[in-house]
Amino acid sequence: MVKTIFTLLVYASASFAQSSAGETSSMPYSQDADFPLSPSQMRGALASNVVQPEPAFLPIVRVEAQEVNVTFTVSNHRGHFVRNLEPSDFTIQDNGELPEKITHFESQSELPLRLAIVIDRSASVAYGFNNEKRSAAFFLERVLRRASDLALVIGFNQEVGVVQEFTGDNKLLSHAIRKLRIGGATAIYDAVSAASQQLARVRETQPARRAIILITDGEDNSSHINLKQAEEDAQREECAVYVMSLNPEEDRAMMELAEVTGGNFFRVRADGGLEDAFSDIDKDLRSQYWISYKPASVRPDGSFHRLVVFGPKKLRVHHPAGYFAR
Repeated sequence: MVKTIFTLLVYASASFAQSSAGETSSMPYSQDADFPLSPSQMRGALASNVVQPEPAFLPIVRVEAQEVNVTFTVSNHRGHFVRNLEPSDFTIQDNGELPEKITHFESQSELPLRLAIVIDRSASVAYGFNNEKRSAAFFLERVLRRASDLALVIGFNQEVGVVQEFTGDNKLLSHAIRKLRIGGATAIYDAVSAASQQLARVRETQPARRAIILITDGEDNSSHINLKQAEEDAQREECAVYVMSLNPEEDRAMMELAEVTGGNFFRVRADGGLEDAFSDIDKDLRSQYWISYKPASVRPDGSFHRLVVFGPKKLRVHHPAGYFAR
């Protein structure tokens, strides 16, 4: 029997139904925002620049069986997190089947964070760009624990550039954010894909939570991949996408991106509201439950498994929409 362990560190609403996934997409990008790849270079590199995920990351409990680990949060009708629940308060369905066995349960898990701060620097966000940068730098200063957490900074317009590699040093991260400059079009989906690839490259020696913090006006007009491909890239690499949208109109694409990857969507104004949204993300990242279970049936064939976690009535459970069996 092949021993396979799946680590799921993304969230989604219990009410969302995820469709079956296709093949993964991968976008090339520059390691320096000042020298990005041209559109022709990006298209030419598509076939040869696929970043493969690490073979495995350590689960919170290692058992001699196939095991799925699910991280999720629970909130009440006021949006406050609920932290005193027991395993008996939850029911899990994996592709409509109950687990064979619950192997582990833990509340308020303090996992190390792996964050990608992804900032839209296109011309369309110029009106609030300085406030975006200040708020992002403040968020990192507040949430990042230097001893255990890592973050990187990506800036994008029609090109995607890593302006600061992974580090726990807030000074380096803040400096990278400050030097971002405005101009160009908007390639949101390319940026999400690139961030997912970067997060997957971190070699872990312990469980960690991956999240993409995306600040944008939500109007993609230059990506080489579509919304569905960006969602699948984030799901495959177990990255929750938290979207801070500066778009005053209804933004279905960005809401869907956050929902299916297990993050959250915040509509904010460029002149205010960013700090509150960052505070909510901080609480979400630090308030969670962890359940490990042995599924009734699963094969490492790359197929997508729909996941539903039911909790007590009147409470909302935020959990993965599903996972790719690999």
